[in-house]
Amino acid sequence: MKRRSFLRNTLLLPTLGSTGLASTAVRAQAWPERAITLVVPYPAGGNTDFVARMTADYLGRALGKPVVVDNRAGAGGTIAAALAAKMPADGHSLFLASIAQISLAPFLYKIRYDPIKDFLPVANVAGNPQVLVVPEASPHKTLKQFVDYGLTNKGALSMAHAGTGSMSFLAGAAFLKRAGIEAVMVPYKGGAAAISDTTSGQTDAYTANISEILPHLQGNRLRMLAVTSPQPVAMLPGVPTIASMFPGFQTETWNGLLAPAGVPAPIAERLGALVSKMFSDESVQTRMATAGLIAQTGQQSPKDFGRRIQNDIDLWRPIIKSIDVKPE
Repeated sequence: MKRRSFLRNTLLLPTLGSTGLASTAVRAQAWPERAITLVVPYPAGGNTDFVARMTADYLGRALGKPVVVDNRAGAGGTIAAALAAKMPADGHSLFLASIAQISLAPFLYKIRYDPIKDFLPVANVAGNPQVLVVPEASPHKTLKQFVDYGLTNKGALSMAHAGTGSMSFLAGAAFLKRAGIEAVMVPYKGGAAAISDTTSGQTDAYTANISEILPHLQGNRLRMLAVTSPQPVAMLPGVPTIASMFPGFQTETWNGLLAPAGVPAPIAERLGALVSKMFSDESVQTRMATAGLIAQTGQQSPKDFGRRIQNDIDLWRPIIKSIDVKPE
């Protein structure tokens, strides 16, 4: 009897497994059944919020269900990440993350989530290289002049940043270390204040996102010395790369779509396909170009986006260690 019972239960296992797979497929096919919540780790009005609202608008139209942006600022975005990690993995709760919460947070903060295990990378959306800028009145007309001055005048230069752990801090510190320059790092409560004091000449330089400085270029208040991407940026003709002077140098931010781990694969695949299609939408292209954003094509699957995340972790781990930033 025991043997017959064992065989009967064993024969049922494939059927039970198939039933589970079928149930998942049915749920994915019916998705979305209601509004989708898109958690954003920063306040309204910033770069990440802009990407989130643009993506939410497009997905809402494409899916026929509202995508509601939920801004949860604080602690470098890790409060929002911890919240999103614990949301139901049914495709109705998503996270529009920045590089800070996923690839940098483990080295900067004492976090209550695992960026790799707690999330499924769905689709990278927008990238934003930084630009090293100086006041228009600065005597430094080129990157070489800035570096040469910094090397021969130890501690004479000041570099504004938007707070320890911010990308402006990390990119600026990484550049100074690579160039061998000793400078005073001046913290501000956000990028707006840092740009303001750099524009007025209170600080000598700032490493800003492209989207952050575009409004300040029209009045000839800032001068761009170099971009942090490995290749020149088309929308900034004539601006060289830092890598042209220091080969291999690269710092870029990104904003991408993640889901709580365990979300059905068909839902993730559908979202990735929609983000890929979004890049062809003319209104989206206009909005991204105006904001200085670069579409992250080719990173709209868990495998491809996951590879980018891991590459960034491998890039930043030694950099953050070398500039001696302690987790808060």
